[in-house]
Amino acid sequence: MTSALSWLNRNKLWGWILFLIYAPLVTFPHDTVQYYVNEIAIRFGHKKLYQGAAVMGVSLAAIFTLVFLLAWRKQPVRKLIGWFWLITMFLIFATWWGFMANNTEIVHFPQYFPEGILLLALTGSAVEAVAWGVFFGGLDECFQYWFVVKRLNVPYDFNDIFMDLLGTAAGVLFAMVFLKLEWREAGNWWKQVLARPGVRVILGIVIAGILLWATGFMVLYEAPDAAPHWFSLSRQTKLPFWFSIGFLGPRTFHELTPIEGPLLNLAGIALYALIDRRVRITAPNA
Repeated sequence: MTSALSWLNRNKLWGWILFLIYAPLVTFPHDTVQYYVNEIAIRFGHKKLYQGAAVMGVSLAAIFTLVFLLAWRKQPVRKLIGWFWLITMFLIFATWWGFMANNTEIVHFPQYFPEGILLLALTGSAVEAVAWGVFFGGLDECFQYWFVVKRLNVPYDFNDIFMDLLGTAAGVLFAMVFLKLEWREAGNWWKQVLARPGVRVILGIVIAGILLWATGFMVLYEAPDAAPHWFSLSRQTKLPFWFSIGFLGPRTFHELTPIEGPLLNLAGIALYALIDRRVRITAPNA
């Protein structure tokens, strides 16, 4: 793992090519994947499908945690990274409990886990890797919202983007224990964070969104009496805090609103910025 990450760090062009091949492969085949998931549900039943997804999710978390711990023991900054791993696992299970209509949505975490590994090797920054994970997760949801489910009354799914953020963060932390980590003085760390291209892209999107909303080109919720606009962030009316939709799955969950979603994802990026505040990340032979 260390050799692969070092190679990616030295050969960033090939690393970005690899990343830009992987990202579309896990974004565009939604209809194909959904077809096979439905076939499994028809053959074995939804209950067994959801149980199998849960078992696979917990098993993967246990396996990667074990590998993480074996490498983690050798790190000089293991206490900080260990706490972040625990926080990330807690947030993953909390999201599973509160944001998912059914267990198959666990796929977001292993889907973005490799992206976190690749992005950390390419950027050398936890916060920038997570920011790019949110960006590409957002593009994934744009594709679904405007093409895959364009005829359905559904929201732009900030729940999924937050799951993508956590999957990316888990990959980032996993990769970190195989790289060279050193303590560093905090200094003006926030200036360095704000200078990161991935962070600037996210902040630029937020500012653009605020301007589009303020000028009426974007609305939060679609409504018959809404003024002319380009697009909305939800084609669904406001929902109760906790609700369930039978065809989506058996679970009661919370759908992040167009206000809650951006705020939670920005908070997630800010959380992992604290790693950059105290830790310098380099490839061992960079």
